[in-house]
Amino acid sequence: PVPDFAVVLDTSGSMNLNINTSSEDEAWMAQVGGALPDDNPRKARVLTEPTRLTVAKQAFAAMIGQLHPDIDTRLITFQGCEGTVDQGVFRRDARQQLLAGVGQLSADRGTPLAASLAKAASLVDGRLKDALVVMFVDGEDGCGQNACEVSARIAREQPRLRVNVVNISESKLSNCIADNTGGRVYAAREVGEVQKMLREAMEEVAATPACAGAQATGQ
Repeated sequence: PVPDFAVVLDTSGSMNLNINTSSEDEAWMAQVGGALPDDNPRKARVLTEPTRLTVAKQAFAAMIGQLHPDIDTRLITFQGCEGTVDQGVFRRDARQQLLAGVGQLSADRGTPLAASLAKAASLVDGRLKDALVVMFVDGEDGCGQNACEVSARIAREQPRLRVNVVNISESKLSNCIADNTGGRVYAAREVGEVQKMLREAMEEVAATPACAGAQATGQ
Protein backbone atom coordinates (compact mmCIF):
# COMPACT_ATOMS: atom_id res chain seq x y z
CA PRO A 1 0.00 0.00 0.00
CA VAL A 2 1.12 3.55 -0.66
CA PRO A 3 2.14 5.46 2.46
CA ASP A 4 -0.01 8.17 4.00
CA PHE A 5 1.51 11.58 3.32
CA ALA A 6 0.91 14.92 5.03
CA VAL A 7 2.67 18.28 4.84
CA VAL A 8 2.76 20.95 7.54
CA LEU A 9 3.54 24.39 6.11
CA ASP A 10 4.51 27.06 8.64
CA THR A 11 2.49 30.22 7.96
CA SER A 12 3.49 32.06 11.15
CA GLY A 13 4.53 35.72 11.03
CA SER A 14 8.27 34.97 11.15
CA MET A 15 7.96 33.35 7.71
CA ASN A 16 7.79 36.93 6.35
CA LEU A 17 11.48 37.39 7.20
CA ASN A 18 14.19 37.22 4.54
CA ILE A 19 15.61 33.72 4.08
CA ASN A 20 19.06 34.89 5.27
CA THR A 21 17.81 36.65 8.42
CA SER A 22 20.17 36.08 11.35
CA SER A 23 18.94 34.99 14.76
CA GLU A 24 19.96 38.44 16.05
CA ASP A 25 17.82 40.21 13.45
CA GLU A 26 14.92 37.86 14.16
CA ALA A 27 15.10 38.63 17.89
CA TRP A 28 15.32 42.36 17.12
CA MET A 29 12.22 42.14 14.92
CA ALA A 30 10.27 40.36 17.65
CA GLN A 31 11.28 42.83 20.37
CA VAL A 32 11.68 46.17 18.56
CA GLY A 33 11.36 46.09 14.79
CA GLY A 34 7.76 44.97 14.63
CA ALA A 35 6.59 48.28 16.09
CA LEU A 36 8.77 50.44 13.81
CA PRO A 37 7.60 51.90 10.47
CA ASP A 38 8.20 49.73 7.41
CA ASP A 39 10.69 52.23 5.98
CA ASN A 40 13.08 51.67 8.88
CA PRO A 41 16.26 50.51 7.04
CA ARG A 42 16.96 47.49 9.22
CA LYS A 43 13.32 46.37 9.16
CA ALA A 44 13.10 46.85 5.40
CA ARG A 45 16.21 44.71 4.90
CA VAL A 46 14.87 41.92 7.11
CA LEU A 47 11.56 41.84 5.19
CA THR A 48 12.98 41.78 1.65
CA GLU A 49 12.40 38.91 -0.78
CA PRO A 50 13.07 36.09 -0.97
CA THR A 51 11.30 35.49 2.32
CA ARG A 52 11.22 32.21 4.19
CA LEU A 53 7.65 31.71 3.00
CA THR A 54 8.63 32.27 -0.63
CA VAL A 55 11.41 29.69 -0.37
CA ALA A 56 9.08 27.25 1.41
CA LYS A 57 6.45 27.65 -1.33
CA GLN A 58 9.02 27.03 -4.06
CA ALA A 59 10.39 23.99 -2.24
CA PHE A 60 6.86 22.69 -1.69
CA ALA A 61 6.10 23.01 -5.41
CA ALA A 62 9.30 21.13 -6.26
CA MET A 63 8.34 18.39 -3.83
CA ILE A 64 4.84 17.99 -5.29
CA GLY A 65 6.41 17.79 -8.74
CA GLN A 66 8.43 14.77 -7.60
CA LEU A 67 5.57 13.03 -5.83
CA HIS A 68 4.46 9.58 -6.96
CA PRO A 69 1.11 9.86 -8.81
CA ASP A 70 -0.61 7.36 -6.49
CA ILE A 71 0.11 9.36 -3.34
CA ASP A 72 -2.39 11.87 -2.01
CA THR A 73 -1.22 14.98 -0.16
CA ARG A 74 -2.83 16.34 2.98
CA LEU A 75 -1.90 19.95 3.79
CA ILE A 76 -1.96 21.57 7.22
CA THR A 77 -1.27 25.27 7.83
CA PHE A 78 -1.31 27.56 10.88
CA GLN A 79 -3.98 29.88 12.23
CA GLY A 80 -2.02 31.52 14.99
CA CYS A 81 -2.08 29.93 18.44
CA GLU A 82 -5.83 29.37 18.09
CA GLY A 83 -5.09 26.28 16.07
CA THR A 84 -4.25 24.70 12.77
CA VAL A 85 -6.08 24.48 9.45
CA ASP A 86 -6.58 21.14 7.72
CA GLN A 87 -6.66 22.27 4.10
CA GLY A 88 -7.79 18.80 3.00
CA VAL A 89 -6.48 15.92 0.91
CA PHE A 90 -5.38 16.54 -2.67
CA ARG A 91 -5.25 13.67 -5.15
CA ARG A 92 -3.07 13.66 -8.26
CA ASP A 93 -5.69 15.45 -10.39
CA ALA A 94 -5.94 18.25 -7.80
CA ARG A 95 -2.23 19.04 -7.51
CA GLN A 96 -2.44 22.21 -9.59
CA GLN A 97 -5.27 23.38 -7.35
CA LEU A 98 -3.10 22.58 -4.33
CA LEU A 99 -0.15 24.55 -5.71
CA ALA A 100 -2.37 27.50 -6.59
CA GLY A 101 -3.77 27.52 -3.06
CA VAL A 102 -0.33 27.38 -1.48
CA GLY A 103 0.76 30.24 -3.74
CA GLN A 104 -1.96 32.42 -2.18
CA LEU A 105 -1.00 31.73 1.44
CA SER A 106 0.23 34.60 3.59
CA ALA A 107 2.08 34.50 6.90
CA ASP A 108 1.04 36.02 10.21
CA ARG A 109 0.65 35.39 13.94
CA GLY A 110 1.99 32.59 16.12
CA THR A 111 3.59 29.18 15.64
CA PRO A 112 1.46 26.22 16.85
CA LEU A 113 4.17 23.73 15.95
CA ALA A 114 3.23 21.05 18.49
CA ALA A 115 -0.48 21.32 17.67
CA SER A 116 0.18 21.06 13.93
CA LEU A 117 2.38 18.00 14.43
CA ALA A 118 -0.28 16.34 16.58
CA LYS A 119 -2.92 17.21 13.99
CA ALA A 120 -0.88 15.75 11.12
CA ALA A 121 -0.17 12.58 13.10
CA SER A 122 -3.87 12.14 13.89
CA LEU A 123 -4.71 12.19 10.17
CA VAL A 124 -2.26 9.50 9.01
CA ASP A 125 -1.82 5.84 9.95
CA GLY A 126 1.73 5.07 11.07
CA ARG A 127 0.62 1.91 12.87
CA LEU A 128 -0.50 -0.66 10.29
CA LYS A 129 1.13 1.07 7.33
CA ASP A 130 3.89 3.57 6.69
CA ALA A 131 3.27 7.29 6.93
CA LEU A 132 5.41 10.34 6.23
CA VAL A 133 4.95 13.91 7.43
CA VAL A 134 7.13 16.70 6.03
CA MET A 135 7.20 19.92 8.07
CA PHE A 136 8.40 23.20 6.54
CA VAL A 137 9.13 25.23 9.68
CA ASP A 138 11.35 28.07 10.86
CA GLY A 139 11.67 27.59 14.60
CA GLU A 140 10.17 26.20 17.76
CA ASP A 141 6.61 26.19 19.05
CA GLY A 142 5.49 29.69 20.00
CA CYS A 143 2.20 28.73 21.61
CA GLY A 144 3.27 27.25 24.94
CA GLN A 145 3.41 23.61 23.85
CA ASN A 146 6.32 21.21 23.49
CA ALA A 147 6.78 19.71 20.03
CA CYS A 148 9.61 17.47 21.27
CA GLU A 149 7.23 15.79 23.74
CA VAL A 150 4.56 15.41 21.06
CA SER A 151 7.06 13.76 18.70
CA ALA A 152 8.22 11.37 21.43
CA ARG A 153 4.61 10.32 21.99
CA ILE A 154 4.12 9.83 18.25
CA ALA A 155 7.22 7.61 18.12
CA ARG A 156 5.69 5.36 20.80
CA GLU A 157 2.16 5.26 19.41
CA GLN A 158 2.82 5.40 15.65
CA PRO A 159 6.14 3.60 15.08
CA ARG A 160 5.70 3.58 11.28
CA LEU A 161 5.32 7.37 11.07
CA ARG A 162 8.45 9.36 10.24
CA VAL A 163 8.64 13.13 10.28
CA ASN A 164 11.14 15.00 8.10
CA VAL A 165 11.81 18.60 9.10
CA VAL A 166 12.76 21.17 6.46
CA ASN A 167 14.29 23.91 8.60
CA ILE A 168 13.94 27.36 7.04
CA SER A 169 15.93 29.30 9.66
CA GLU A 170 19.06 29.08 11.80
CA SER A 171 17.05 27.62 14.68
CA LYS A 172 17.64 23.97 15.56
CA LEU A 173 14.91 23.81 18.19
CA SER A 174 12.53 21.71 16.11
CA ASN A 175 15.15 19.13 15.08
CA CYS A 176 14.00 16.88 17.95
CA ILE A 177 10.84 16.12 15.94
CA ALA A 178 12.84 14.32 13.27
CA ASP A 179 15.27 12.80 15.76
CA ASN A 180 12.47 11.24 17.81
CA THR A 181 10.57 9.78 14.84
CA GLY A 182 13.49 8.47 12.78
CA GLY A 183 13.14 11.26 10.24
CA ARG A 184 15.72 13.68 8.86
CA VAL A 185 16.42 17.38 9.20
CA TYR A 186 17.16 19.50 6.14
CA ALA A 187 18.54 23.02 6.45
CA ALA A 188 16.90 25.10 3.77
CA ARG A 189 18.59 28.39 3.05
CA GLU A 190 18.09 28.41 -0.71
CA VAL A 191 15.72 26.80 -3.14
CA GLY A 192 18.30 24.76 -5.04
CA GLU A 193 19.57 23.27 -1.81
CA VAL A 194 16.04 22.43 -0.70
CA GLN A 195 15.19 20.70 -3.97
CA LYS A 196 18.29 18.54 -3.74
CA MET A 197 17.51 17.56 -0.16
CA LEU A 198 13.86 16.93 -0.88
CA ARG A 199 14.88 14.43 -3.52
CA GLU A 200 16.36 12.40 -0.67
CA ALA A 201 13.61 13.19 1.82
CA MET A 202 10.92 12.12 -0.62
CA GLU A 203 12.63 8.93 -1.76
CA GLU A 204 9.92 6.58 -0.51
CA VAL A 205 7.08 8.62 -2.00
CA ALA A 206 8.75 9.92 -5.17
CA ALA A 207 7.73 8.90 -8.68
CA THR A 208 11.32 7.91 -9.44
CA PRO A 209 13.25 6.97 -6.28
CA ALA A 210 16.73 8.49 -6.06
CA CYS A 211 18.31 5.04 -5.83
CA ALA A 212 16.55 3.63 -8.91
CA GLY A 213 19.33 4.69 -11.28
CA ALA A 214 22.00 3.02 -9.18
CA GLN A 215 19.99 -0.20 -9.04
CA ALA A 216 19.46 -0.20 -12.79
CA THR A 217 23.14 0.21 -13.56
CA GLY A 218 24.04 -2.52 -11.10
CA GLN A 219 21.98 -5.18 -12.89
